Amino acid sequence: MLGSSLKKFFGIGPIGMMISFSLLTAAFFADRRLGGTAMLEHALPLQIAAGALAAAGLCLLAWGARTLRSWWRNEELCTGGPFRWFRHPIYAAYITFIFPAAALFLNSWLLLIAAAALHPLWHLIVRYEEVMMLEKFAERYRGYMDRTGRFFPRFWMS
Repeated sequence: MLGSSLKKFFGIGPIGMMISFSLLTAAFFADRRLGGTAMLEHALPLQIAAGALAAAGLCLLAWGARTLRSWWRNEELCTGGPFRWFRHPIYAAYITFIFPAAALFLNSWLLLIAAAALHPLWHLIVRYEEVMMLEKFAERYRGYMDRTGRFFPRFWMS
């Protein structure tokens, strides 16, 4: 029962984050072992872009977490806030904004490639959570899936 309760609360997030951090850590150490795979000689433009990406990611993360609280309490399908346009805005905050921001900040091609590799990996990982949601919310979740993106918003479908 406890495992089920934690699964409801956290979804596939802890497992996905463990895999993500492992991949990014391996890329970081490989980058250092190779002597650094710098994208630019002067990293300031990348660090400015990284700051903007990180800020956007943190805003999306906070907005998604704040919106999702009602589902946690009321056992309802969350379709408000950023969930109106895509199903996994909290995961998207990490894989689309925060992890790439870290790669840009550290000025590393290898880390950027690893961060980009997380998107297809997360498309596989999150399917387990979507099965859980289909079991809980059935056709309501199927309709929600049809009108929303997984990690990218579908503004035109709202």
